[in-house]
Amino acid sequence: MTTEKLALDEIIPTIERVKLTIETLKQELDEKQALVIEKERLLAEREEKLNQAQISQQKLESEYLSLENEFKKISELFNELSTQKETTLDVKQLLSIYIALLEKVFSGKPHAKILYLLHGDKSEMSREELTKATGFSAAIVLHSLHELNRAELIKYNEDEGKAFLINRIY
Repeated sequence: MTTEKLALDEIIPTIERVKLTIETLKQELDEKQALVIEKERLLAEREEKLNQAQISQQKLESEYLSLENEFKKISELFNELSTQKETTLDVKQLLSIYIALLEKVFSGKPHAKILYLLHGDKSEMSREELTKATGFSAAIVLHSLHELNRAELIKYNEDEGKAFLINRIY
């Protein structure tokens, strides 16, 4: 019996060491699992951002194709009208604005409306007047005014909030 007791006394420290090793390995496994979960979350976020970027890119491509088709229609209309002797002033005016926008400003839908309004009775309008007249949001009108100002088609005075037509296209 004493030999059995000695054997048990020798086995107990070994069991304790194995138990401690198991607990350490379990703790490391838990840490690794937490790390894997965090990496999976980050990967899911990146995939979502990539999907959003792809959707945005598809929208931009769609807008570009739409703009390209509109330009082709305008070009065809211009070619057709240039062969005729009677061309109305309105078509020339509209075509002049679109050509200027396509050359100097990309995606000029709000830009065209602003230019068209400034080519009307008033060549000077406030930002608020333009916002009401175009039906676009104030942010889009402000962005368009800055782009038209950079393209040197209008002069926009930020302090007064007024847009001035630099020179008439038609």
